[in-house]
Amino acid sequence: MGYPRDLLKAANCVIFDFDGPVCDLFAQYSASDVVKDLHGWLEKDLEVAVPPGEFAADPLGYLGLVEQIRPGDPCVEGLEKRLTEQEERAAESAQPTDCAADLIRELVAVRVRLGIATNNSAAAAVAYLRRMRLDGSFGAHVHGRGRDFAKLKPDPDSLLRVLDSTGSKPEESVMIGDSKNDLDAAVQLGVPFIAFVPEPMESRVSGERKHERRWYGRVPVVESLGELLGR
Repeated sequence: MGYPRDLLKAANCVIFDFDGPVCDLFAQYSASDVVKDLHGWLEKDLEVAVPPGEFAADPLGYLGLVEQIRPGDPCVEGLEKRLTEQEERAAESAQPTDCAADLIRELVAVRVRLGIATNNSAAAAVAYLRRMRLDGSFGAHVHGRGRDFAKLKPDPDSLLRVLDSTGSKPEESVMIGDSKNDLDAAVQLGVPFIAFVPEPMESRVSGERKHERRWYGRVPVVESLGELLGR
């Protein structure tokens, strides 16, 4: 049956990262456009100059950069609020991840508790789930970023909130994530992890880039969530 499915079968609680394992949040409304909007708003409305640099296509990274350069500045709270609005807008056209809805419904059918732990806003995740009629599968167990950006993954705060709200123990749970931040957060709590890596690294990236992307180490890997179907 394969180790990833065995791991999932043993779990009483499944924690999903949102952007990636559940959907492609910025499939139509690009992350680069979001960063341009955030940067333009800071410069024009608040006269705060923080060039995006390496975070030109990474809204969360840009938010963190501004917070690092101007800690405690009210502009950071305003920027986070504007990012949440942009994420909610993006959720209206987010592209479903193949087999994600089928997997979610299958897990609900066998009474597995489900939660989302994301660095995106919980409001955006809920908006997407409602649009796809999946909100009932997660109930109140959607946990996104708060105002303390130090608690974004790899800090395990959002995972802890899922465990608390579902009444689950780390060892009886499993997380499905697509980044090293997800993995590091799960490892800190002792939550078993399944890496969702949809691109075959060997055929899509150079040797140097491939080395950078091998964040998943020795944890079980799936290239499609379809590999987890059929409990």
